[in-house]
Amino acid sequence: MILYFSGTGNSKFAAEFLADHLKDQCVSLNDILKHKKEPSFRSEKPFVVCAPIYAGRYPGIVMKLLRKAQFAGSKRIYYIATLGSKSCSCEPSLRKMTSEKGMQTAGLFFLTMPNNYVPGGNIPSKADAEYQLKYVSVPELYKIADTISINDTLPEGTANPVTTALSSSVNTLYNKFMVSSDNFVVNENCVVCRKCEKVCPVNNIIIINGDPVFRKRCIGCYGCINVCPRKAINIGKKTEKTNRYFCPEYSDWKEKGLV
Repeated sequence: MILYFSGTGNSKFAAEFLADHLKDQCVSLNDILKHKKEPSFRSEKPFVVCAPIYAGRYPGIVMKLLRKAQFAGSKRIYYIATLGSKSCSCEPSLRKMTSEKGMQTAGLFFLTMPNNYVPGGNIPSKADAEYQLKYVSVPELYKIADTISINDTLPEGTANPVTTALSSSVNTLYNKFMVSSDNFVVNENCVVCRKCEKVCPVNNIIIINGDPVFRKRCIGCYGCINVCPRKAINIGKKTEKTNRYFCPEYSDWKEKGLV
C-alpha cells in the first residue's frame, strides 16, 4: 500500500507512479486529514509512505498521523522523502517511530523533485520543472520501484548526532515561528474558484462573503499559493513576482507516454 501526503502534487505524482508500477493500492493521507477519517491500513505488501520534507523532517502533521495509525498485515515500511535537494536528517526520527510501532524500516529513499517552496523564491518555470521531472525524478522513481519490487532492504544511513540534533532544533523553530498564514493576502485577481479551499489538507481556508479567509491551522505546504490559477494569493508582497509550481498529474503524463 502506497500512502502519500502532498502539498503541491510532487509526492502524489511519486505515489501514483509507484502504485502503477508495483500494482499496488494508493491512499491519500490528505484525504484522511481533510475529512478526519480513521487512519487504519492493511496490506500484505510492504507499506510505502511518500511525503515531502519541511525543514529537514517529514511534516509534523504526517508524523502525528503515522504514530496514531493502525497498520495490519506487512510489518515493513519504506519511506520516500520528496525534496528539492538531498540534505536532511529525517531517517533517525522515522526509524525510531517505526520501531516504536513494532515495525521495520525497510529503507529511506530521497527523491529529487522540482522546488515548490514559494517563500524561498527559487521556483522553476513550468518548462524547467517538467524537464527536471522527466529527466531526474522519473528515472529515480524507476530505480525506487525496482528496489521495492524485490522487497530489498536498504542499509541504514550514517547518522551524524550533531546534524541530527541540529535538524531537530531547526525543524522545531521552523514549525513554531515560520509556519503561519497570518501574512497571506488575497488580491483583486481572485475569482473565487475555490481551488485553494479544496487543496488545503487541514481546512485552513474557508470562503466568507466571496473571499478566501485563512484560519490558524496552516502547516506551510503552500498548496493554496501554488494552485491558484490567477496568482491571487501571496505572502505579503514578497511572492508577487515568484513563479508558481504545481506538479502535473501522473495520469496525464502516462496518457501522453511521458512515463
